[in-house]
Amino acid sequence: MSGRSIKSTKCVTHVIKLILCIVILFCGAVIGIHLSQKLTRRRDVLTEFEVLFHRALIRIEYNAGDLCEVFSDNFAGFPFEHTIPFDIQWQRLIDSFSYVLSKDDVGMLRSFTKDLGAADVDSQRQHITLFGELLKEHICEAQDDIQKKAKMYRIIPLSVGMVISLMVI
Repeated sequence: MSGRSIKSTKCVTHVIKLILCIVILFCGAVIGIHLSQKLTRRRDVLTEFEVLFHRALIRIEYNAGDLCEVFSDNFAGFPFEHTIPFDIQWQRLIDSFSYVLSKDDVGMLRSFTKDLGAADVDSQRQHITLFGELLKEHICEAQDDIQKKAKMYRIIPLSVGMVISLMVI
């Protein structure tokens, strides 16, 4: 093997290592961004549920129909049907967001349908108001998580990518 071919082989090896390091850093950055955006998405979804509850209160106040009609105009575009029990459909709606929400959020939202629709209008308003307040607490918690964890979620995967890149070099 000639000296030129050895140098070109080393050069190709260095280029491959450089490309590998760039890919590793890029992957670390993407993972970090994804994790930090998941925190923001959780807060946004909880805020949308709060708006949904507020709209439901207004509709119940003005006798806008049964629960399927009251909750049909929702941020997720989830269609509530009259042929399926509301609580089953509500569980499906919540399950569609379980990848974003925490276990506590999902548990609280699932328990929303308990005793809903089984009492007079005043009791339903109080029930929805109670869950609206619980949602506000979860939104505050989500905001705190964003402030405390978002930067860490972006930095740690990138740092791990840097360490791996240094080991490759």
